[in-house]
Amino acid sequence: MRVLWILILFAAGCGLAAGVVKEDAATIGFRQSDGNVVTLHKRPKRVVICYASLVPVWYAAGGSAVGIPHVVSADAMPEAARGLPVIGTISTPNPEKILMLKPDLALLLGRYERHASVAQMLNRAGVETVLLDYVNYTDFASLFDFFCRLNGTPPAALAEKKRIAGEVDAVCRKAAEKPGPTAAIVFAAPVGFKLESEHSNAGTILKMLGGKNIASGVDQPRVNFSFEQLFVDDPEVIFIVTMGDGEALKEKFRREIMSQGAWQVLRAAKSGRVHFLPPELFLYQAGTRYPEAFQYLAKLLYVETEGEK
Repeated sequence: MRVLWILILFAAGCGLAAGVVKEDAATIGFRQSDGNVVTLHKRPKRVVICYASLVPVWYAAGGSAVGIPHVVSADAMPEAARGLPVIGTISTPNPEKILMLKPDLALLLGRYERHASVAQMLNRAGVETVLLDYVNYTDFASLFDFFCRLNGTPPAALAEKKRIAGEVDAVCRKAAEKPGPTAAIVFAAPVGFKLESEHSNAGTILKMLGGKNIASGVDQPRVNFSFEQLFVDDPEVIFIVTMGDGEALKEKFRREIMSQGAWQVLRAAKSGRVHFLPPELFLYQAGTRYPEAFQYLAKLLYVETEGEK
């Protein structure tokens, strides 16, 4: 046992990816991206999920929850989770509301400092926690596998995992037969606009489908938006992902960006290839609906359709 833990600590120090490092009939040892290893009991009965995109994955893996964060679009949640108590927002879970639900496990997101501090508070109260990474489709398979194992590997969940991977692979293979167009993904929020890179949820799907993202070559999921750079790169397709009031943000984008004279010169604008993407598939990680998300974006990438104007 001592040798195993030495290997775990060495691996964490070398910056290896997060994931399962040990497992027995009752527990799983999981190394978080911060290098810490947490031991979780299998088949938890009362689970609070503090990041919305984890909810569909957890349910598909045979789990259930007693609390979730506030979400803008209920369509992004499994039907069984839509009436659950709200434990705060996605970025600011409320530890008091969580503890009122008497959970035995809380699923949190590693990249949020607030989630890490909430995890410490919950640990002191005797609640098991795990800080997870979930940014895009590349995280999905390992996350689904971990959740299946934590829930006792329901056979139906394993079949669902195989179905999702097979359907996504089929869409990507078909897309690979065609030359990929250049594209820009604009992230629209009440505070302003950014460009999404290949590391974002929508950006990863675009890359896997062979699209050429004008915001490639950066490490973070989003970078500052520049209309001048958009004009220089002149993408063939423009996608907009909204976070918040979708209709209000569409109007904001039309008013502040699409009303500029130079907009009409862009190839995407002239050909009608400007598309507002559904947030339940592209703002939130799509989970079990990833095949739908890939098919949706592939159709817009490779079929000339009339877009939003």
